Amino acid sequence: MSDDPQNLDAINTLPVLLAHALAMESEAAERYGELADQMEVHRRTAVAAIFRRLEQAEKAHLGDLTEMCGKVELPHIAPWDFKWRHSESPEVIDFTKVHYQLSVREAILLAFEHERRAAEFYAGIAQSATDPDVQKLAREFAAEEQEHIGWLETWLAECGPGDAQGAEDPDPPLCQE
Repeated sequence: MSDDPQNLDAINTLPVLLAHALAMESEAAERYGELADQMEVHRRTAVAAIFRRLEQAEKAHLGDLTEMCGKVELPHIAPWDFKWRHSESPEVIDFTKVHYQLSVREAILLAFEHERRAAEFYAGIAQSATDPDVQKLAREFAAEEQEHIGWLETWLAECGPGDAQGAEDPDPPLCQE
C-alpha cells in the first residue's frame, strides 16, 4: 500500500500494470456483488440493481483482462505492496460508507466516487510511465472507467425525488451498551 501518489512510477511494465488491474477489477466485482447481496437482504431492490449492474460490468472487464493476462507472466504482489493510495484498491467501495437504508442516489454517488478514483489511478499511471505500451494500456483502462462514470452520470440524472431518500425503518437498530 502506498499513500504517495508519485509511487505510481513503480508501475512501468505491462505485467505489473496487468497485475494491478486484475486485482482492482477482481476486488471491485466482488465488492459490488457483496453490496448487491446486502441490499437485496434489506429489500433495497433498486439500490441492489445499481450494484448488480456494476458487478456485471466489472466481471466483463475481468473476463477481458483475464484473457489478456493469459500470455503474460504476472508478478506476485503482496496485498500491502499494491500501489493504492488507500488500504484497498481505488475502485472498491468501503463497507463503512454503506448502510441498510442507502438511497439510490447515495449508491450512485458512492460508485461514482470509486469509479472516478479508478480512472484517476490509471490516468496517473499513463502520465508517469515511461513505457509507451504501459501508457497506452493505462489510458485504455482509464477510458473504460470513464465509461462507467458516464453510466453513473446518466443514472444520477434519471433519479427522481424518491431516489434521494433512503428506506424508512419503523424499527431501527439500537446500540446496546
